[in-house]
Amino acid sequence: LTVAFIIDLDSDTADKFIQLFGTKGAKRVLCPIPYPESPTRFINCEQVLGLNLMNRGNYYWEVELIDGWVSIGVIAEDFDPREAYSHGRLGRNDSSCCLQWNGQNYVAWFGGFECPIQQPFFHTIGVFLEYSEKALTFYGVKDSKMTCLQQLKVSPSAKGKLDPFQNKINRQFASLFSCKLKPAFFLESVDAHLQIG
Repeated sequence: LTVAFIIDLDSDTADKFIQLFGTKGAKRVLCPIPYPESPTRFINCEQVLGLNLMNRGNYYWEVELIDGWVSIGVIAEDFDPREAYSHGRLGRNDSSCCLQWNGQNYVAWFGGFECPIQQPFFHTIGVFLEYSEKALTFYGVKDSKMTCLQQLKVSPSAKGKLDPFQNKINRQFASLFSCKLKPAFFLESVDAHLQIG
């Protein structure tokens, strides 16, 4: 697709129940980690961000789902990490979107709206962010083959009028690209574990 985007996890954003392994691995744990105080640290959601800012061009990265329920997406740089759990989770607000693996199937989330995806499990997820197209595409990657799981993009077709998820995309998704975005990860279950490729 394009040159791979190198992501390093930002330890100053990691919730206290997320253990980091270097700058590429994250796992949700039961015992809180005594991270130092940080104004960018999530305190109500088991989330962590990438250090990297994205604000123009195209970006592609891959994430390996090792265990548990994991969400992968992007979030506006200025999102308040102290938001309540109900509103602070990836995709449950207008400042972020994600692909979630919930143990049974994939679900795309944006603005509190969801779209279940009927595809088998992939250990490796590719994320392709296109600023000029105002599009975010999630791929399942296996044996160098890519399967499109979901593309989030404004589509003025009739489908949007009938589909609440696409209707939400049509109304609000483009405004996300007026922000600087960061890669974002939500480790939902206690055993959740991911590795950035």
